[in-house]
Amino acid sequence: MSNALWKLEPGFIAAYTEDRELIKRIKRYKKNWSIMADYFRNGRLVGMQLKIPANERRQAERMLDVKLSK
Repeated sequence: MSNALWKLEPGFIAAYTEDRELIKRIKRYKKNWSIMADYFRNGRLVGMQLKIPANERRQAERMLDVKLSK
């Protein structure tokens, strides 16, 4: 599974994940993380891109198990 974090704009970071269980957890528990894009292949969800407030960087790093790229 592929996960990534990067700086987006002042006050926000972006995340990408292809982990289906992680996508379910994010949709359930992280209501303030905005979905920027859903990626589908043959009608199935294969990935999701998110916009996350920068003050939740540590939570995002732990949940996605990656460090923020500089």
